[in-house]
Amino acid sequence: MTGHVIKVFGRYYTVLSGGTAVNSVLRGKMKMGITDNFSNPVAVGDIVEFEVNEEGLGVISRVHERKNVFTRKDGVRSREDLIACNLEQIVVVQAFDSPKLNLRFADRIVVRGGKGGVPVVLCVNKLDLALEGETEYIDSYYKGSGVSSVYVCAKTGEGMDKFRELLDKKRTLFVGYSGVGKSTLLNKIYPGLDLRTSDVSGSSGKGKHTTTNVNLVVLPDGTELIDTPGVREFGLVDIDPNNLGNYFKDFRKASEKCRFRPCSHDHEPGCEVKRLAEKGKIHEERYISYLNILYSIQENLKNMY
Repeated sequence: MTGHVIKVFGRYYTVLSGGTAVNSVLRGKMKMGITDNFSNPVAVGDIVEFEVNEEGLGVISRVHERKNVFTRKDGVRSREDLIACNLEQIVVVQAFDSPKLNLRFADRIVVRGGKGGVPVVLCVNKLDLALEGETEYIDSYYKGSGVSSVYVCAKTGEGMDKFRELLDKKRTLFVGYSGVGKSTLLNKIYPGLDLRTSDVSGSSGKGKHTTTNVNLVVLPDGTELIDTPGVREFGLVDIDPNNLGNYFKDFRKASEKCRFRPCSHDHEPGCEVKRLAEKGKIHEERYISYLNILYSIQENLKNMY
């Protein structure tokens, strides 16, 4: 039988096949070794082959080839954690306030999505709290980057029709701090979901976690939504520093004119990316965000060796 994984909970996997959800485990040979560079052999979104035993338990024997993946990796684990796969898009949910907008976090997700081959969309909630000129700033920040932005307010409903169109009949992974309103947004569009919501933590300002496991929800119209636990950091230690600029599409044309190849766009003389950033042709804060990611990768690599 063929199905796709809609939930992972410890060593159990929920597989949806023919409209029926089957609680499943891995066949023994799949437990023996971890394939590729991933710490887990099966993830939400995987298409799998499985059989149902006499007790009604599914036994997964094979995973089909994936068209893309979204992973997470820090400097401790040698392999990447596979979060979800076979995605149409990733939506990074931010808020204009409570918690504050953090485009540098969004940039990390853009890099991670780029590595996995998944396009990224920025959704900024709480439009009623936006400062004057803030949406224009974001548009300028991401000009030429390939990242599209949508501005919404779950409270007032502003922008929600456009947001729903963005999700229609696609498989979308949602990433963002707890408290930015992921669950509230989805509940507003699809009231039957009844997802849990949370408030922002007074101590950290980053929100209290409400989701503990990755879960794929299949809606009657074919739209598929994957919510992830509220995350605060996304390590990029597995990104080659010399390739980081490739995930910043707004740098690509300029990088072709750099004197040295590869170029880190940091200290090298004759760097066209740095020159354009200094002249304001590349957004200064976007360039600083790139450097912050570059330095964090280089520092992590130093600590590993």
